[in-house]
Amino acid sequence: MRSASLNNLDFPLIFCTLAALGVGIIMVFSATKTGDASSLALNEFVMRQGIYGLIGFAIMLGVARLDYRIIESFTLPFYVVTVGLLGLVYALGKMSYGSQRWINLGIFPIQPSELAKLSLILVLAKLLSSHHRELHRVKWFVAALVLLAIPAAIVLEQPDLGTGIVLGAIFLGICVGARVRGRIFLGASILSIPALYVFWQFVMYEYQRNRLMVFLDPTRDLQGEGYNIWQARITIGSGGWLGQGYLSGTQSQLNFLKVQYSDFIFSVVAEEFGFIGSLCLVALLFILVWRCLVVASRAPDSYGSLIAVGVATWIGMQVFINIGMNIGLMPVTGIPLPFISYGGSSLMSILLGLGLVQSVALRSSSVIFGGSPLSAGWARSARTTLRPR
Repeated sequence: MRSASLNNLDFPLIFCTLAALGVGIIMVFSATKTGDASSLALNEFVMRQGIYGLIGFAIMLGVARLDYRIIESFTLPFYVVTVGLLGLVYALGKMSYGSQRWINLGIFPIQPSELAKLSLILVLAKLLSSHHRELHRVKWFVAALVLLAIPAAIVLEQPDLGTGIVLGAIFLGICVGARVRGRIFLGASILSIPALYVFWQFVMYEYQRNRLMVFLDPTRDLQGEGYNIWQARITIGSGGWLGQGYLSGTQSQLNFLKVQYSDFIFSVVAEEFGFIGSLCLVALLFILVWRCLVVASRAPDSYGSLIAVGVATWIGMQVFINIGMNIGLMPVTGIPLPFISYGGSSLMSILLGLGLVQSVALRSSSVIFGGSPLSAGWARSARTTLRPR
């Protein structure tokens, strides 16, 4: 058991987190601004986002000081409570945009599906790290698949296809990080073909199938499902190389774009800051994911390593899906852009996950600040990441 050293904090990860929080607040302000163009009065959305960010960052630092190996003992209860909250949504849930995903606690609504991502990371990391010598056996892959299937089935019934996809990506990312045998993945891939047919025919809702069809051809329903897809393309294209300037985007400021403060906030970034500004934002989020993987490579045990891999997969997948649906490469699924989209549950859950990553970094055997995964040292460390605990 190594003691924590503040020198082992991943400071680049902290700086990237603060930068992303700052960008998120100014973009939420732009996407929700109303009234006089010269007015800089803060609205409720901006105030809430700022409060969520401050509380979440404080929680992140607090969790970082807590030894993640202590949390391992509470992984299963946390998973059970999260599944219970997902079930509670059906009784107390708040309906919004055709989905029942939120529980109103009075102060702010909570979205249990966001906590489900973190609880899945913890329970899969515990299972696969505890049996790392037996991962050639199919039963542990099946056990992990069952742990995925329980929250995923509830989430898909809400319905929330986007979160279901993210949960599946987290499962695959952690299994790859744990080095589950390739032939097990191959067998699962073959068996998934008929399962996908059943999913399309009997599990997916009609509107979800329509969204996928409109994604292939937005012009078939420009007044309905295809409207925002088309408007997002116009918004992004109008930004050009350098953008129209902050608070000066015509598509966003004139409200041609729907849910621009959440699902389509990347389009607002592209319109106001152009291709160069969008690229800088993508680079910032990429560095944040990369630093999580650096922490994973230097973790003191396989449990900590898999936690960091899971958080990196979580953030990276949401960035990929959100930006993909903004530029027309992915169907619209309602996945927020981490740190940038408005939303308390999503932001605070991700900051909680990053707190666990920092907890792993604090207890690493070497200083992570300034480390590069391209170095020979990282390569040597990566080969021994999942050593016996």
